[in-house]
Amino acid sequence: MRSALALLLLATLNNCSQKEDKIIPKVLVIKKLEIVTINYDSCKNVIKSTRQNKKAGWPKLSKQEKEKIFTSAVAETIIPPWIGTAWDFNGTSEKPQKGSIACGYFVTTILRDAGLSLARIKLAQCASEQMITSLVQSKYIQRFSQVKMEDFIQSIKRQGYGLYIVGLDNHTGFIYNDGNEIYFIHSTFIGTRNVQKENAATSWILEKSKYKVLGKISTDEKVLDRWVN
Repeated sequence: MRSALALLLLATLNNCSQKEDKIIPKVLVIKKLEIVTINYDSCKNVIKSTRQNKKAGWPKLSKQEKEKIFTSAVAETIIPPWIGTAWDFNGTSEKPQKGSIACGYFVTTILRDAGLSLARIKLAQCASEQMITSLVQSKYIQRFSQVKMEDFIQSIKRQGYGLYIVGLDNHTGFIYNDGNEIYFIHSTFIGTRNVQKENAATSWILEKSKYKVLGKISTDEKVLDRWVN
């Protein structure tokens, strides 16, 4: 009798597991992160030195060179220490791996710590489209409504290398095109519920958002000049 009950219970559990596997989107299953401790103040000092060293010769640099310097400072120097930091709707942390951070605060804190002067709190609390239009000139902003994910990704590929701010229905983050891959970097409220750098083309949040606003901040000459100064 006990053996029969045990077999029945095992069969039921297996069936439930199979149903759950079908319900949960595969993209929400995110691998556990290996968090590397990085001295954040050192990262900010590196950028400060870069801006000081480039300032005198800045007017002579090409727009592509300026974009590469700025993008590298944000995407490769300031963002990495934040990967794995906890998300919370009310999170306002200013230190990676300490406390939690909401998606809007993640964007504005990253830009501020990379050396761009802005109203961190005010912009973080704005609707994402308003935040983007406050930071990026309109000629560098695109809007997408009910577009296929493939078309959205192709648009980013056409615009090429650089750093973008993306605003979604109820979320915001960065798009980073490194010239080979396109990443969505954001403080996510699903899956691991922390700061993630994921493949943009397979991002569940990006795909499900019906409305997208994309501002290419790294190509905005006004932003670049403000940053170096």
